[in-house]
Amino acid sequence: MKAKWALLFFVILFSDVLYAAEPVTQEQQPCARVKDRPCIALVLGGGGARGGAHLGVIRQLEQQGIPIDLIVGTSIGAFIGGLYATGHSPDDIQTILDHLEWSTGFRDKVHRDEMPVRRKQQQDDYPIRLGLGLDSSGIKIPKGVLLGQAMAELILEAYGAQLNHSHFDQLPIPFRAVAADLTNRETVVMSQGSLLQAVQASMSIPGVVRPMELNGRVLVDGGVANNLPVSIAKDLGADRIIAVAIDAPLLNKEQLDSAFAVTDQLTNFLVRQVVDQQIALLGPDDLLLSPNVAQIGTLDFDKLPASIEAGRVSAEQQSKALASFAYPKQYPDWLAAHRAKQEPTVRVDHIELDNQSLLSDEVLLHRLALKEGKSYDSKKLKEGLRQVYGVDTLERVSLQLEQNKQDEDTRLKVRAVEKSWGPGYLNFRFTMEDDFRNNRYYQLAASYTYTNITQLGAELHNELALGTDKLLSSELYWPVYTPATFVSAQVQRENTVLVLEDTDGLSLGDLSNTETSLTAKVGWNLSDHARLSSGWADKDGYFRIPGSGIGDLGFDRLRYQREGPLLDFVWDRLDNPAFPSRGFRIRANWQWLDDTALGQTHRSRSHAVEVQAARSFFERHILRARWRLEDYTPGDPDVAVEQFSLGGLLNLSGYPKNYLFGSEIKFGSLVYLYKMSENRFSVINSPFYLGASIERGQVHGNMIRVESLANETDWIWASSLFAGWDSPFGPVYLGYGWAEDDLSGKAYQYYLSIGQSF
Repeated sequence: MKAKWALLFFVILFSDVLYAAEPVTQEQQPCARVKDRPCIALVLGGGGARGGAHLGVIRQLEQQGIPIDLIVGTSIGAFIGGLYATGHSPDDIQTILDHLEWSTGFRDKVHRDEMPVRRKQQQDDYPIRLGLGLDSSGIKIPKGVLLGQAMAELILEAYGAQLNHSHFDQLPIPFRAVAADLTNRETVVMSQGSLLQAVQASMSIPGVVRPMELNGRVLVDGGVANNLPVSIAKDLGADRIIAVAIDAPLLNKEQLDSAFAVTDQLTNFLVRQVVDQQIALLGPDDLLLSPNVAQIGTLDFDKLPASIEAGRVSAEQQSKALASFAYPKQYPDWLAAHRAKQEPTVRVDHIELDNQSLLSDEVLLHRLALKEGKSYDSKKLKEGLRQVYGVDTLERVSLQLEQNKQDEDTRLKVRAVEKSWGPGYLNFRFTMEDDFRNNRYYQLAASYTYTNITQLGAELHNELALGTDKLLSSELYWPVYTPATFVSAQVQRENTVLVLEDTDGLSLGDLSNTETSLTAKVGWNLSDHARLSSGWADKDGYFRIPGSGIGDLGFDRLRYQREGPLLDFVWDRLDNPAFPSRGFRIRANWQWLDDTALGQTHRSRSHAVEVQAARSFFERHILRARWRLEDYTPGDPDVAVEQFSLGGLLNLSGYPKNYLFGSEIKFGSLVYLYKMSENRFSVINSPFYLGASIERGQVHGNMIRVESLANETDWIWASSLFAGWDSPFGPVYLGYGWAEDDLSGKAYQYYLSIGQSF
C-alpha cells in the first residue's frame, strides 16, 4: 500500500508535464530505415503482472506476420518490450518469464548462505533489521523500501550479459524505455547506454524502489508520468501504432469500502486520465488493444499465464484489424534480422572498479571473484555481484559491459556505493517464551555496529540486552594483512537465570549466574562459510544460590575466576537459522581453563558441539536434524562452574525453558516442517509452517554436591506439534510438547515462543 501512496503523490506531481519528453534529433529517428511500407510502432503500457498480456499480443503479431519497427515501453512494458527488441522470440520470452523468481526482485538482501560468517551471526542474533543508521547527526533511514539491487539482478538474469549500446536503434528492433526525472519533472526517453539500467529505471516505483541515477538524472518509474507513451512513438516518426493498455481498472462502488481503496481509486483516476490523453492521440490507422486483465493485481506474478492468455485473446479478437499491419513479402526478411542470436557469454578483458565505499578495492575485487581474460555468462556475473553485496554495508553494486570500438576489448565496470545511512547501524531482537504456567522468559536487545573503520573492514560491535537474561558487550573486530585474517577483543557482562521448580511445579527460586569476561582472539575466515579462531579468556563471576541450597552450603554466592585458552570453529551453510530448508552447520568450541572456586584452583576442560542439517523435498516438505553435545569436566569433582541446560520448545519439549541443567548435555532431534504459504511478491517474505518433532535428551553433572540442586536424568523422549511463522521480527512458534515423566511429573507444556531459533 505504501507503493500506492507514493504513486499517487508522484502522479499528482507529474500530471501537468506529461509531454515534456526530451527532443528527438534526426539522427535518432529509428523509422528512417523503414522502406516501402509504413513504420509500425508497438507501444506497451505499465501494469506489473498484467504485463504478461504484452507477450500474448506479441505472439499473435508474429502469427499474423506483422513486422515491428519500433518499441516504446513503460515499466513492465519496457521489460517485455526490451526482451523482444533484443531478438528474443515469443517462446524465448515465455521461457524467461516461466523461470524467473519474480519474488526475489522485491527483496534486496542476499541469501544467508551468501554472507560471510560474521554477518550471518549478527543477523541471526538481531533479526529485527529496520535499516536504521545512527551517527552524531541522529537516526538515518534508506531512501526507499527497496534499493533496487535485487531488481537489477532479476533483469540481468532475464536479459543475460548485455554490452552497453551507443544507441538502442542498434538492437534488432529500435527501442525506447520511458522514465521520469525526479528533480525537474521531465519525462525521459532512454535511448542509449546500459539497456539493463534503462529498463530498471523505467520500473523503479518512487518511494518503494530507490531512484536510479543515470547520466546525472534521478529517474523513477515512467508510469507516474506516461503509462502508455503513444506521444513518444509519434515523435519518433511512427506511421502506425499498436498500443497495449493494461493499467489498473477502476473500482466499483462496493469495492470502495476503506481508505486504502479510496487511495487506489484516486491513483487509478490520475493514471487513467493520462492514459486517456495518450489514447486520444491514436489516429484511424492505429489500433488500441485492451486485454481483460482486471482480475490480475500488480504483484500477482503467479498469474502471469492468465495475463499472457488475456493478451493473446485480445489480439486474436482484433485479428481483422491487425491484418492491415501485416506485410507478408517483407516479413521473412524482418524475422530473419530480428532473430539475431546473442552469445550467452561475454569475454571480460578488463575490470574497472568504481569504488565509492569505505572498503578497499582489494576487498571488493576479492569478493567479486571474476578474472580478466575469461568469459562469463549472466549467472556468473550475478554471483559476483551478490558476493560483493554480501558484505552488507553497500547500498548498490552494479555493473556495465562496455566495448572499446578501436581494439574491441570489453570492460566490465563495477560500481559499489556505500550505504547512505551508514556506517553505523542499529538492529534489534525481541525474545519471549511462555509456557502458560509459571515460566515466562523475555528479552529485548539492541546492537550497534560501526562498520568499515578500516579499509579491510574493521568494526566495533556493541550489544545491550534487558529482560530475564541481561547482557552488555562490546567487541572490536580488526582484520590484519588481509580481509581473511583478524584479531578481536571483547568485554562482556552477562546475567543468566535458571528457574528451579519442585515436582509439583512450585518454585524453588532462581539459580542466577553473573559473569564478566574479557576475550582476545586471532582468527582466520577460511571462506564465507567457515571460520577458525583461537584466543585467551579471562572470566570473573558468581552463582547466586537459591534459598533451597543455602542451608546445605552455608553461603548464598559461589564466586569463581576462570582463565585460559580457547578454540572456536564454525562451518555454516544453512539458508535460514530458524526454518532452514537446505544446508548444514557445525559449531564447535573448546576451552582449557584454570578454575578458582572455594579457595582452590583446578584445571578444567569443556567442549560444545552442535550439528544441524536441513533438506527440502517435494517443494514444501522439509526435514531438519539437530545434534547437540556440551560437556564440562571440572578439576574439582565437587564444583562445576559451567552449566548447560535443556527444556523448552524443540529443546526437550514438555519441560519449561532451561528446566534441566547440568555440566553435561546430550540432545538430538528430528523436525518435520510443511511450508504452508508465503507472500512471495512482497518486500518481506514471511512464510507459515506446520511442524512436528521427535526429541531425546540427557542431563548429567550437578553444579555442586547439594541434593536440592540435583538435576540428573536418564535419556528422556519428547515430541511436539507446532505452527511456525518466519516473521519480520524473528521466528514465532505456537506449540504443544510432551515428554516422558522424569523430574517434573507434569512433562507437558503449551508454548508461545517469539524470536528464538532452534
